[in-house]
Amino acid sequence: MEPEKQQLKRRQYIVDPAYQLRFVTRVFLIVLAVAVPGSFIATGLVWSTMYRPELGSQTHLIVAIESVAMTLLAELILALPIVFFLSIRQSHRIVGPITRIKQCLEGIGAGDFSQRIHLRKGDVLDDLAKAINAMAENLQRRGPGGSSGSSPSSS
Repeated sequence: MEPEKQQLKRRQYIVDPAYQLRFVTRVFLIVLAVAVPGSFIATGLVWSTMYRPELGSQTHLIVAIESVAMTLLAELILALPIVFFLSIRQSHRIVGPITRIKQCLEGIGAGDFSQRIHLRKGDVLDDLAKAINAMAENLQRRGPGGSSGSSPSSS
């Protein structure tokens, strides 16, 4: 079992760059779609709470709004690398098993019924992999003729 664990060790996180980068882009857009309105709401709340027209110069208000804006910008800059890493990792949990399943199905389609899918424990598509492995095992038991239990028939 130890060699199998080594074989299933994650070697790279980018398996399908096109899909994974589209996934990351969408996650970034969602983060920005939340962050930008959030910054406007925070600015509006600071303005509505602190604005006093009778005071004339509002330097304290401008300083407070700048502080809020800089804090939100710093949080966004700190969050982006974390979001990037987590997005790549999550997309890998889907793309990695799909890639292995595709390779196995190509082998089965070429007639190699000894193909099996080995996924890491907890991978997203583990149930699908088990079903495909059961199908391949049944096909392998049937033999080259395709009938269950009987010898291949001649035409």
